[in-house]
Amino acid sequence: MEETKDVVYRILRLLKENAIKILMSIRERERIRWKELQDLTKLPTATFNRALAALQEIHFIEKEDGQYILTWTGKLVSDALLMLGWRLGEEEKEEIENAEKLLAKDIAMAIVVLLIISLRRRGKLDLNEFENELMKEMKVARKILEGYEKDGYIEIKDGVIFAKDKLRELDITGIFK
Repeated sequence: MEETKDVVYRILRLLKENAIKILMSIRERERIRWKELQDLTKLPTATFNRALAALQEIHFIEKEDGQYILTWTGKLVSDALLMLGWRLGEEEKEEIENAEKLLAKDIAMAIVVLLIISLRRRGKLDLNEFENELMKEMKVARKILEGYEKDGYIEIKDGVIFAKDKLRELDITGIFK
């Protein structure tokens, strides 16, 4: 158990802004050389090398043919960061203007990951049945949002959801209580 705690602690300590910049830069380019990666992240050399070594140590990235690539765990972590709203080089204004598109892409990526995991375990999946069930679940999601509206966290007006102060003051754990 102590070893697990150490690994979790090291991962959490590692996932600071510098390491995340490197991880996401590799994700965008897929294969990238050291110099290009350092130029892209604009990190000081010593800081860059420490973060790069740490990412390699926990097997989020690896060096192949002189280029850095994501491992499968690195891909999962970077996908999770994207689903949580982390964007490299995009302005907050652009995120606000494209919020629906970005959220839809993040959710679609999460669905694809879950589909692949399910396929690996089950061996098959009826895509038409899945799409039908997904549409039913979207109706459930709308009902849940209506519940948040009744509780005063959001307001739904003409198909647009507005966050109220009560929601903005809530930390992420409070959303699921």
